[in-house]
Amino acid sequence: MYLYLLISLLLVAAILVYFRIAEKFNIIDVPNHRSSHQQVTIRGAGIIFPLAAVTGIFLTLDISYPLLISVVLISAISFIDDMNNLSSGVRLGVQLLSSALMLYAVNGQQMFPFWLLFAVLIVIIGAINAFNFMDGINGITGIYALVALLTMWYINKYITGFANNALMLCPAIACVIFLYFNYRPKARCFAGDVGSVSIAFWLLMLQLLIIRETQSYKYLFLFSVYTVDAVLTILKRLTLKENILQAHRRHVYQLLVNNGKLPHLFVALTYGTIQLLINFILLNTSFTVPVYLFIIIVPLSLLYWVFERRFNNSASAVGA
Repeated sequence: MYLYLLISLLLVAAILVYFRIAEKFNIIDVPNHRSSHQQVTIRGAGIIFPLAAVTGIFLTLDISYPLLISVVLISAISFIDDMNNLSSGVRLGVQLLSSALMLYAVNGQQMFPFWLLFAVLIVIIGAINAFNFMDGINGITGIYALVALLTMWYINKYITGFANNALMLCPAIACVIFLYFNYRPKARCFAGDVGSVSIAFWLLMLQLLIIRETQSYKYLFLFSVYTVDAVLTILKRLTLKENILQAHRRHVYQLLVNNGKLPHLFVALTYGTIQLLINFILLNTSFTVPVYLFIIIVPLSLLYWVFERRFNNSASAVGA
């Protein structure tokens, strides 16, 4: 208890020190026509997520150096990208290396046949970047990550032990601290790529550990809300022949905020609440993957379709 209180105080101090550094070196986010915010805001405060993850690794007392190196690598390249836009090739190259180290750290070579490992790496990198694209309004990354981490902590404590609790609790503390400054109508800071990429990387690592321990693929649905929004938005953009790597405002959460004029905080909380309800279903049922696809992914896809049509049409009507 006292240990986690000390960690909380250190992380609070870390983010306050970062604010001073960001203000001095002008590490800020300036809104443009694709932004969902209107004021200049400190960027990169999500650096406390990898700091918390590294702290969790050391608290296990059984340090996995491949995992440690992978977290530091992917966080460092993301932080550099926050300050100076890097080429996609450099970013993806480091993400590939980091993901390979992470997969090795969780014994991915035992979970998947050798011929499938590269495809798994591509999926991991795709998921990391999809999570990053979903970080566009106040509170959404912090709330969604907190829901995932607390769910994973519950699984670890009450269903099956798959890792040291510190690997979930330290990042969860970081999420609460970050939300204090971010979950506001006018956020004090944004996570930046260093935050959204590193927390996505960490959550995927924990998800792989759960699947390895339980041998149950139902835990793939722990990120259903983000998955549906990200995948269907990508498919929509492909049909429109848009560059899916460029910033945009086509995600449903963006349509709800920008076209529907719903508050950031309400939309972010709604995404987290829906995922929490889905996680409750996952933890209290034992259906097959096809059944989960039917009762989770199909309804979410229908909701996506309804809101995407409703608020895209609203935008068209306003612009007519």
